[in-house]
Amino acid sequence: MPTPKAGYHLKSGEKVPGVTTIIGGQLAWSKPALLWWAWDQGRQGKDFRETKDDAADLGTRVHALIEMEMRGQRPAEIPADCESSLLAFYEWREAFRLQCTGSEIALVSEKYRYGGTIDYPALLNGRRCILDLKTSKGVYPDHRIQLAAYGQLWDEAHPDDPVTGYHLLQVGKENGSFGHYYWPSLAKEFEAFFLLRNLYDLQKEIGK
Repeated sequence: MPTPKAGYHLKSGEKVPGVTTIIGGQLAWSKPALLWWAWDQGRQGKDFRETKDDAADLGTRVHALIEMEMRGQRPAEIPADCESSLLAFYEWREAFRLQCTGSEIALVSEKYRYGGTIDYPALLNGRRCILDLKTSKGVYPDHRIQLAAYGQLWDEAHPDDPVTGYHLLQVGKENGSFGHYYWPSLAKEFEAFFLLRNLYDLQKEIGK
């Protein structure tokens, strides 16, 4: 999710951190899975630095194709190895009646003093939701925390159109598989984000 070139600012002009900066600098809950993957590559006699890019290649291409569709753009050509993943996305999109209502919406929370850019403000079956697309081997806690933080941003900016649920579309790194995850509430995850936001300020003060 791209950050505005000037960053995020409160109405007062004070610059505040973004969601990915807060989470990425404080949380490493998904790291054990990545370390296990690197160890397993070594156990198989492979160099994880060489296989990492190969493993991500198909998933990255499927991700890009789905992203084009979500932005209302039609891919000129769909590679054969991406067809099954795209078909799964098309079926999901029709079943949930996906409507993307914007693109790369930058918002700032005056209450919690942070910003974020929502890639796909969306309606599913006519209901407002936070929707994100990830290329990963699994679904990790930091994914849900990120969704929760974006939900607060949206609700603060649009109190008349509140979020009713959180959806994550996962594209498998190695095989380009398509998966859908849904949470009606992420209250605990936002509580974790709030603590991370406070820790971000404390870390800066302690580090002085």
